[in-house]
Amino acid sequence: MSTKLCQNGHVMEASWDRCPYCPDPSRMARPAVPPTRVSMPAEPAAAPLPTPTPAPKPGASAKKTRMMVEEASSPVVGWLVALTGNHKGQDFRVREGKTSIGSDEGSDIQLTDEFISGHHATIKFVQKDGERIFILTDMDSSNGTFLNDSEEPIAREELVDNDTVSFGKTKMKFKCL
Repeated sequence: MSTKLCQNGHVMEASWDRCPYCPDPSRMARPAVPPTRVSMPAEPAAAPLPTPTPAPKPGASAKKTRMMVEEASSPVVGWLVALTGNHKGQDFRVREGKTSIGSDEGSDIQLTDEFISGHHATIKFVQKDGERIFILTDMDSSNGTFLNDSEEPIAREELVDNDTVSFGKTKMKFKCL
């Protein structure tokens, strides 16, 4: 497999145009910031100076800055790229361990297709004897999961790079690292 470095130094497959680790600028919305206006009164009014308040003593009920640490998510081991359906052109990360796919809000990959069950399928990534294996499992979905244009729904199959998977009316291409 041939690799190259992105502009930020991440290693990626040579045939890829966009680094999977760098943020996608087209998905990053900039919040609107209103312009700052400062208006000064014509003549400042003479107001009494406020009396300074003493700083709270250590251990008192002073507000403290607390650092929140977000748990690191599992490493990315592959992607699903939507070829058809409501999410056409979007890519979804497949992470180490088990990745759930469905219309339910709790799914790791949430697809908004009326023919996709809440808990439609999973992709499980395992390493066995140094080999990287991806297992696609249908979770008894109403409309089935199809692999590589087969007309028979699958129950459980191994995924390989460039396989196409259909969930409801959404067709996706699988890419692995």
